[in-house]
Amino acid sequence: MSYWDTSALGKLYVPEADSATFEQKAAGEAVIVTTRLALYEMCRVAFRKEVEGSIPPKSAESILSELQQDLAAGEIRIIDIDSRIEAEFNAIMATCYRNTPPLLIRTFDAIHLASARISGESEVVATDSRLREGAKLLGLTVFPP
Repeated sequence: MSYWDTSALGKLYVPEADSATFEQKAAGEAVIVTTRLALYEMCRVAFRKEVEGSIPPKSAESILSELQQDLAAGEIRIIDIDSRIEAEFNAIMATCYRNTPPLLIRTFDAIHLASARISGESEVVATDSRLREGAKLLGLTVFPP
């Protein structure tokens, strides 16, 4: 199993040029692991894609419904944000900002990385460059390589 950031998870629900790569990766996973935060981010992604014209008007809800169906089917495992995530988040922020040079990681990226570490996953599936840099700094592998 791998931990999936919203930047990669979204490619499974909203077709993009590289979606096939992520669909193949997902097919090889028993379960996709992500944080509850990704559910809120996916809502933003779906509505943003609708406004941009990447998906048909009024289709954001169907994308979000498909995501909920996958959750209900157990295809996606959610890591809830709790005190363990908070402690790991604080440690990640210290590591990133005290690195030389500092890695100016964003709040949500650090929550994703904290969730990945708490879930025990050693691979992060993401396209977001800053999150990928943070994952590498923390000793996690990233997909795509």
